[in-house]
Amino acid sequence: MRRILPVAFGLPIGLGLILGAEVWYAIAADRLPEREPLDLDTRIDGPGETLRIAWVGDSVAAGVGASEPDAALPRLVARGVGRAVDLHVFAVSGDRAADALSDQLPRLEALRPAPDVVVVEIGANDVTRLTSAFGFRRTYDAILARASRLGARHVLALGTPGFGATPRFLQPLRAIAGWRSRRLDAEVRASAAAFGATYVDIAGPTGPGFAADPEGTHAADRFHPSDAGYELWSDAVLDALLPLLARN
Repeated sequence: MRRILPVAFGLPIGLGLILGAEVWYAIAADRLPEREPLDLDTRIDGPGETLRIAWVGDSVAAGVGASEPDAALPRLVARGVGRAVDLHVFAVSGDRAADALSDQLPRLEALRPAPDVVVVEIGANDVTRLTSAFGFRRTYDAILARASRLGARHVLALGTPGFGATPRFLQPLRAIAGWRSRRLDAEVRASAAAFGATYVDIAGPTGPGFAADPEGTHAADRFHPSDAGYELWSDAVLDALLPLLARN
């Protein structure tokens, strides 16, 4: 017992010290150079009736880590549709679901004419900033409820990133972030089902690609996707969106 007790008390303390050091490293690690947010709103010429696509979200939808606007996720998806597109992106880097609800949704609701497709990409900052699953779900429900009232033909709810290959997170912090992400991702999936939105699994289809080349698929800050990472994400979004558009 005298040998067991020090180990029993020492393990949690040691784990706490390790996690503290890893959190400090994640915060202090290299960041991307400061620059003005990308202006992703654009008109893309193409055949057929113009499709109006609007995005709300965080740094991923805002294109942080992309080398240029055309390499950002919303532009990649818009070009991949293969028809004329009016693109409107309201995403703000660093926003959580509550920020999107209070700041981005009013701008989305003011868009005229109303969008044909709404893409909701939010949750990564709720993972890292420890938003409770209950609070996240309540806010996400409110986002989808308001988005569904716009009259859009399709509302896409993108799942949370997996964090399984994020170089900026060391183990075991990476595993903990992955568990947190899966927990909130389940809430995104359930909320989408409740409000008739299309859930888009992001972590599953793109995970192997990120794991195969973690450095190449992440930007210089080793956290946000690079151009190659955004290509993987755009493929996943288009795999969900194109069949919807083909039906109506």
